Amino acid sequence: MAWKTIVVSNPARLRLEHDQIVIAQQDEVSFPIEDISTLLIESRDVLITSSLLSRLAEYGVSLIVCDRSHMPCMAGLPLAGHSRLAGVQRMQLDTTIPFRKRCWQTVVVRKIRNQAQCLNILGRAKADMLESLADDVGSGDPDNLESVAARVYFDALFGSSFSRSSECVTNSALNYGYAIMRGAVARGLAGHGFLPAHGIHHHSELNQFNLADDFMEPFRPLVDLCVAEMRPSGTLSKQHREKLVSLLHAQVLIDGNRHSVNRAAELIAGSFVAACRNKDPGLLTAPELLPITMHSYE
Repeated sequence: MAWKTIVVSNPARLRLEHDQIVIAQQDEVSFPIEDISTLLIESRDVLITSSLLSRLAEYGVSLIVCDRSHMPCMAGLPLAGHSRLAGVQRMQLDTTIPFRKRCWQTVVVRKIRNQAQCLNILGRAKADMLESLADDVGSGDPDNLESVAARVYFDALFGSSFSRSSECVTNSALNYGYAIMRGAVARGLAGHGFLPAHGIHHHSELNQFNLADDFMEPFRPLVDLCVAEMRPSGTLSKQHREKLVSLLHAQVLIDGNRHSVNRAAELIAGSFVAACRNKDPGLLTAPELLPITMHSYE
């Protein structure tokens, strides 16, 4: 299983050599492509060969490119790679509205419970209120309790003066981390043959990652927890960004077992395959938040 995340923060030339990615800067380093789950390019002065791009796609590596502010602005995913791609996409497109609403209910309930767990880990108030809201989420979240919970949650997490629409380092850190999570979830979905643009709840015609935006929701509190623990000030530093990227290897709980975020994203995509095939939204799984601990690979 691919597990390594490569971050290129300085000018470099990237090429393919013997099924390895070679990163040439002042010195050269290389890594087997089969070990790489994500390649994150932060520097605007990176040259990459087309043969390497092709090989990255064959191995299902997620390629994330950052803009001049070091914020992820592009996610590149392979167009194919699943042996039964057409069948999976047909099942996805044949899902009914009630099925999608039940899936969205599962996502929202787990997101709110993870928000409550985030507050518990940090010793903040209002976790009980969030748990109560999670209990009341109906199919499709008709009362928009996701939004109600968000207001309670962010007030408790960052203070009543905090707004997600303001320009501040906290929001920069959150947006960076969310983009990293989004890329991991999109990679898992694409690897299982899904159409990322066709969501269960998000449905913007301008968004090619609607399904990824659906299933990344329960991962958001992991980013929130990391940012709250870092307490960044001033500008988002390289150290802050590296900490956020490392969350791809943080542990979450899936069906009682601990997995890295990267692996969890694949398991969630696999559970959605089972849910679509059996027309049973109860088969969809979602990650449970744990205190931040990096997953160890045997």
